[in-house]
Amino acid sequence: MKELRTAVIGCGMISKNHLKALRQIDQVNCVAVCDLEEEKAQKAAAEYGIPRIYTDYKEMLNCPDLDAVHVCTPHHLHGQMVIDALKAGKHVLCEKPMALTAEDARKMTRAWRESGKQLGICFQNRYNATSVYMKEMLESGKLGKVIGGRGQVTWDRKPEYYQNSPWRGRWATEGGGVLINQAIHTFDLLQWLTVPVKTVEASIATRKLKQIIEVEDTAEIYMTGENEERLLFYASNCYVKNAPVELEIICQNGRIKLVGNQVTVEEGGKVWTMDDSSGTILGKDYWGSGHGILIDDFYRCIRTGEQFPVGPEEAMAVVELMEAVYRSARERIPVEISRKKEGDANEKEKDR
Repeated sequence: MKELRTAVIGCGMISKNHLKALRQIDQVNCVAVCDLEEEKAQKAAAEYGIPRIYTDYKEMLNCPDLDAVHVCTPHHLHGQMVIDALKAGKHVLCEKPMALTAEDARKMTRAWRESGKQLGICFQNRYNATSVYMKEMLESGKLGKVIGGRGQVTWDRKPEYYQNSPWRGRWATEGGGVLINQAIHTFDLLQWLTVPVKTVEASIATRKLKQIIEVEDTAEIYMTGENEERLLFYASNCYVKNAPVELEIICQNGRIKLVGNQVTVEEGGKVWTMDDSSGTILGKDYWGSGHGILIDDFYRCIRTGEQFPVGPEEAMAVVELMEAVYRSARERIPVEISRKKEGDANEKEKDR
């Protein structure tokens, strides 16, 4: 089996999950790291035994021996870096969010189609054992059609979290606050497990961190599906701890509910639980350990040629929903989702 050689762009906090996972995958070797701050790259290289460091990602992409790159940079840099890496002939695994706007996400999708390479987006909570169990249960049909659902994320982010990383807390660089950064995984699970969203009505506020950030630390969202399914979502960074996430889905014949690492199912008068509290491998106990599983699956797909399950088309739905949330909150109106398929003639014309 040929060794796959990879590199990581961005040596901040999230890169550690990628670097730890890469050490555990057979025949995958991380040979380079890149960061604008050379000291960060040097530190990561020393800690994980990586031979090469770069401060210019474009210089690194010119290396012919690289098969894949991981984009672990601030949100606003994802789009162009992913496009450049695909054009350089590399497979790309990009941290969430895919992009700050649907327009940028469509450009990334076009670059992916033209490249013939894999492009994956890190929605690692889809790989949590609890998420897989919920998906399989809902798709089995035992619970009947989805009627509605709700998600809740109540965490805590202190001022220094933003002060130590100035790109956070800014519309231009983070693209939003609690929704696009902390709660995005649970938000993704809600839409992935339920129904396509038709309308969005939302409000956002900055309650605890008014003097620190310009983006929201609290978001409340009401969504409907094509058949009047109702979805609620609440997220806040104003709590006193990082509480376990909650996700509940109501169906015709029962319900399924996630609290932290435990799933409870009610169906036909029976109640049972599925518990995945055995420990976190790569991650934090309040959002699971799917990173390592996702990264391993990404390299499996590179080898087999199978399309990676969490590709740009999957991630596009979340970008469009977030865009609708922020527009609804900003303009104080309901927003209807009109998903444009990559490849539409009018979209190609617009980008010329």
